Amino acid sequence: MNLDVAIYNYWPRAIYDVALNSQYAGGAYMAYHPGGAGGSVVCCIKVKPGPIRIEYSLGGSEGMPRLGERIHATAVLTELPGNAKVLTVHVYPDGTAFAEASREYVDERPEPKGKRQ
Repeated sequence: MNLDVAIYNYWPRAIYDVALNSQYAGGAYMAYHPGGAGGSVVCCIKVKPGPIRIEYSLGGSEGMPRLGERIHATAVLTELPGNAKVLTVHVYPDGTAFAEASREYVDERPEPKGKRQ
């Protein structure tokens, strides 16, 4: 099933060159700030239930630690409703990610398991 993709970045820095299961999912997502996350929507990614490989590069100012480092995370899409239109992926600074498919855009951050900072 092809879905729009909404990526929410919770890093305190921008991320870029995002790919989901080796499919391009956007160029740049700005840094998290209180009251919001850097996010954007891209059309369209082919998805199915199961593991989703998420890759992205860390942005930031010149000389920043880990600048350009490629991060690899896996999220598990447990359900893919037949009426789903959007795949929402939340990317956290501890290197983890959360994915969910829904009929409408999700604007709530899921409660993380454990402490994520």
